[in-house]
Amino acid sequence: MDGQIISSPPIRLDHRETADAYRGVLFIEGKYRVAECRDGLQWLFQHKRPRKSAGGAAWDTLAYCTTRKALIRLHRAHTGQDASEIAALPEHFARRRT
Repeated sequence: MDGQIISSPPIRLDHRETADAYRGVLFIEGKYRVAECRDGLQWLFQHKRPRKSAGGAAWDTLAYCTTRKALIRLHRAHTGQDASEIAALPEHFARRRT
């Protein structure tokens, strides 16, 4: 194999908010993650399902947030910790212009 470059296949990002490979994920911490909704309106606070379902959905949305304060409160309630990734987010969700 001298001189050959072997590359891995490209990762396909999914448009489904519940998918493992959802393109809007901001960060994952254990069994929780924060993502941007597909319409660019708010953040999603999600919990990983124990097992992947037949349809491929692996995450359940526990809440929809438009403020960092609400996201911090949810994260603390579920994990008992603070997340520096949330602290780095803007105070209010910046809605995407389409």
